[in-house]
Amino acid sequence: MYKYTLPAPQNHKEFDVAGIQTFTDIKAWQRSRKWSKQIYTFTRRTEFSKDRRLVTQINDSSESVMANIAEGFGRGTQSEFVLFLGYSIGSLNETQSHLCAAYDRGYISKEEFGDAFQEGTEIRKMIIGFMKSMTKAGSGVKHLRKQKTWTELTWETFERATGQKRPDWVKIPTYD
Repeated sequence: MYKYTLPAPQNHKEFDVAGIQTFTDIKAWQRSRKWSKQIYTFTRRTEFSKDRRLVTQINDSSESVMANIAEGFGRGTQSEFVLFLGYSIGSLNETQSHLCAAYDRGYISKEEFGDAFQEGTEIRKMIIGFMKSMTKAGSGVKHLRKQKTWTELTWETFERATGQKRPDWVKIPTYD
């Protein structure tokens, strides 16, 4: 397990990544979990539950918001984490689209639709703020050093240990 040690933007506790030990500590994950549960309760209603395709799609996409946050966190690099936060936003947009369909079909009231849609918008803002806190100038993602390949490390060790340069015929493959 690793710990992100990026500075948090001032006055934004939801972006304070210094104390995050597990994905469940992430405020955007916590909020998306509650949102997914709220949406699930809508789908349990008699009329809504009959629309099996929409029920499956809206539940899957709302769960995917929090799942992508968790998966990205578990990937181990900030760049992959940011990528999965982007996937999470995509799932969030999909869920909001399904909320529109649920409202249009009369499965949820105007107030329920408005509240749920707005909650999605607030979660999106949190995720974007979290992404920005990890990608701003001087933070980890944009300034990660390129990792050396195993071959490069081996030849560096050879050169240090023997005091000799690697032979000219040895080419180090690049995987860019």
